[in-house]
Amino acid sequence: MIRSKKGNLLNYFIYDHKYLSKNYLNDCEKFFKTLKTNKIKEVKKMDAKQVAKEVKEILTLSEIRKQIKNNSYLFLKKSDIYLEINNEQKNKLQCSPVGGGFVKNVDISSFDFLLDYEKGNIKFVNEIPKEWDRMKVFHDHWEDKFIYAYVNPRHRWNGWFCPLVELSQIKKFNEIQKSTEMSDDYSLFKIIDDNTISIKDFNEDEEIIIKSQDFDIYGTKIKVFDISLGWTWSAERIEK
Repeated sequence: MIRSKKGNLLNYFIYDHKYLSKNYLNDCEKFFKTLKTNKIKEVKKMDAKQVAKEVKEILTLSEIRKQIKNNSYLFLKKSDIYLEINNEQKNKLQCSPVGGGFVKNVDISSFDFLLDYEKGNIKFVNEIPKEWDRMKVFHDHWEDKFIYAYVNPRHRWNGWFCPLVELSQIKKFNEIQKSTEMSDDYSLFKIIDDNTISIKDFNEDEEIIIKSQDFDIYGTKIKVFDISLGWTWSAERIEK
């Protein structure tokens, strides 16, 4: 049961009535009847500004619900992150950081959320901007070694980068791994042909086949392999 403040109409409009007390619902109905019959004096005076504020909140919430229904992501401008929308129930929006991470519950009826939405600090979108950078990617045990990859800094897996690399960098990856004495089937890529590579999955002990994909970078088409694989890839920008 949701607790409701007497004289506050907000809960009446935003929650399913089955979650509200009968006394609260009866009070609201009585209020609406007095509006119809103009018997305002029989009801406690409500501050006009408060009524206007509540009506505005109701209208804003209605607009937000439409946005949730028609979009896939929530963009938080202040922190510059995208959250994938999972579902919404009782004004709690369940969403996850793009690429994975801990689920967040966002209260869309809170004052701060509504204020940020009105100011444009919170937006609902259907697509994430594809902002690719050519970066150095590496694993911690590589020390100062790295390979070049195309990375979308916004798209990550549990906070780690998801690199797309050309075949030349697959060969360099194998060289680096061998230099760190990691040369088993779980640590090296097998190059089958120019468009196909494979590696053994350490957990499942199965061969993972990775096909190349066409990638358009600044108007130039190249072939790349997605080697994110749920690995802990770190990245840093290339100094110009």
